[in-house]
Amino acid sequence: MASATWTTEYFSCPNCGLPYTATREQHPNKHSDRFSCEVCRGIVHAWPGNYDFFDWKVDQAKSLIFGKRWG
Repeated sequence: MASATWTTEYFSCPNCGLPYTATREQHPNKHSDRFSCEVCRGIVHAWPGNYDFFDWKVDQAKSLIFGKRWG
């Protein structure tokens, strides 16, 4: 990893809709790569540019907890 400029980005598989998050990092050199869905193997995201993605995860939505009060 080349720099400290990281952002979390959100994607979903265009074939099956499975949601993903990944961390994007700026790089001084040009990169190109792609990430495929764990379920259907469709291409979720492909990129060329001065950045890279790592830490791909299925985006687990947090469920509401019923019976507890907020705040």
